[in-house]
Amino acid sequence: MSLSDYMNAALERAIYQFNAEDGLIYGEIPDLEGVKAHGKTVLECREHLSELLEDWIYFHVSRGIPVPVINGIEVPVREIF
Repeated sequence: MSLSDYMNAALERAIYQFNAEDGLIYGEIPDLEGVKAHGKTVLECREHLSELLEDWIYFHVSRGIPVPVINGIEVPVREIF
């Protein structure tokens, strides 16, 4: 499995909601704290989520913070000495 497999599986779990007040689509990926974005369309929101998700993964991996398993796909996190 690759990082792109993990990201695709995570993005498939995304939940989107339309906010009538500002006309934007808000999206988030459940179980991935802080992975939330918005856009004028679902596609734009998904693109922002994808960018944020990649940064979120790199942040966690670089600090040795576990990344949740999604659909059996793991992102290995190792301690660096």
